[in-house]
Amino acid sequence: MDKMYFDLYSEIEKKSPSGAREYFRDLAISGLALMDKLKGVDSYLKKPRVQFIYIHHVFKDEEVQLHTLLKELQKMHTFISYSEAVDRVLTNRIDKPYIAISSDDGFKNNLRTAEILNEYDAKACFFVNPSIVGETDYGRIEQYCKTQLQFPPVEFLNWKDIDTLQKYGHEIGSHTMNHMNIARASASEIKEDMTLSYETLTDKCGAVKHFAFPFGRFFHFSEEGRKACFEAGFLSCATAERGCHVSSEKRPATDELCILRDHVLLNWKIDHIFYFLVRSSKSAQPQNNFFPYQRSN
Repeated sequence: MDKMYFDLYSEIEKKSPSGAREYFRDLAISGLALMDKLKGVDSYLKKPRVQFIYIHHVFKDEEVQLHTLLKELQKMHTFISYSEAVDRVLTNRIDKPYIAISSDDGFKNNLRTAEILNEYDAKACFFVNPSIVGETDYGRIEQYCKTQLQFPPVEFLNWKDIDTLQKYGHEIGSHTMNHMNIARASASEIKEDMTLSYETLTDKCGAVKHFAFPFGRFFHFSEEGRKACFEAGFLSCATAERGCHVSSEKRPATDELCILRDHVLLNWKIDHIFYFLVRSSKSAQPQNNFFPYQRSN
C-alpha cells in the first residue's frame, strides 16, 4: 500500500479542483467585501462581542496565512482562552471585542498551529476524537479520513502531542469518540459516546470542560445530544454555525449556552475571512446565545 500523508493543502486541493461555481463564489465575496469596506462596516469589528473562530488544519503552506490572520485580528481584538470566552458570555462580561480560537479533528499539524498561536499570546481549544488519537495503522487512518472526515489521509496527534499542547497552555476538548453524526445516533449511543469521550479525556488530560459536535450544523445535533453533553460533565457545547455573542439581559444557564463559531480556511483571502467575521458581528443578537431546540423535561 502506498502510504502517503499530505502536508501541503495545495496538494489536497489538487485532488478536488474547484470549478466555475467556486470561481464565481470567490468573485462575489470579493465584491461584497469591497462594498463592505467602502461602507465602513469594518466598524463592526470594534463592536463589543465574543467571537469564536475555528480551523481544522494548518498545513505547511498555510502557516504564513495564519500569521497574517493573527496579526490582522490583533489590531482590533483581544485574544482570550476558550474557557475565558465561555465564562464571559455566561457572566455577561463582554466589554470589548474578544476572539477565542479552536480547532477540530486533532490533526498532527495542530502542534505547529499551537506554536504559531503562542507567538501572538493566543490560546486555543483543540477538539479531538479519542478513538483516533495515537493511531499509526495507515489503513485505518485512510479509512477513517475517508468515511468520517471526507478528507485524504493525514497524521493525527498522539497522547504525547496532546500533553505538549497542554504544556503550551492550550485546552483539549471532545469532538466525540469517533466523529459521530449525533443526529443519526440513538439516545443510548449518544449518551454512551458522551460519557466515554468525557471519561477518556479526563483520564488522559485532567479537567476537560468543552465539547464541539462534529459537522457542526444544527441539523447534525439534537436536544438529546445537548442534554447528554452536560449530563456527561462538559461545561460548554459548540456548533459550527456562524455568529458571535453579545451582551444579553437574560443570561443563559450553562446548559443553555449555544456557542456559535465562524469557520476559517487559511487558503481564503484575508478580506474574505473578515467579510464573514463582519457579517456575524453585524447580525449578532442576544437570543443567539441559546440553543434552538425544543427543551424536553
